[in-house]
Amino acid sequence: MNNSRIAYDNIFEEEKPDFSHLEKRAGELRVIVEAVRRVAESKDWATLRELVLDDVVTTLERQLSSEAMKTPIDEPTLYRLQGQLAWAKKYVDLGQLAEFFAQQIEGIKTLTHEQENLGDGAPNRSSS
Repeated sequence: MNNSRIAYDNIFEEEKPDFSHLEKRAGELRVIVEAVRRVAESKDWATLRELVLDDVVTTLERQLSSEAMKTPIDEPTLYRLQGQLAWAKKYVDLGQLAEFFAQQIEGIKTLTHEQENLGDGAPNRSSS
C-alpha cells in the first residue's frame, strides 16, 4: 500500500474553521443583552440611576473640567478622570450598553458568515 498517496490527499482536505468558541460567546452575549434590558426596564434601576449614578457622571464631569483648567495639568489624573467618565457614561445608560453587546453579536455573526463563505469558494471581501 502506498501511504504517500494518503498523506498527499490529507494535505488538500479543507479543514473547516472551528467557530464553537465564537458561537458560545455569541450565546453568552445574547443572555447578557436580555439581562441588561430587563434590568434597564426595572423600577429599581431607575431609582439607582437617578439617586446615585447620574450624580457620579455630573461629579466626574466637574472634576475633569476643573483638572483641565489647572496649570500645570496633571496628565495622569486627567486621563484617569476621562476613563472613569467614559466608564460611568457607558454603564449609566443600560440601553446603550445593551446595544454595545448586540453589536458584538452582529460582529461575530458577520465574521463567522464571511469565514464560512471563504470555505465555500466565495471571494474574500475583507482583502482588497
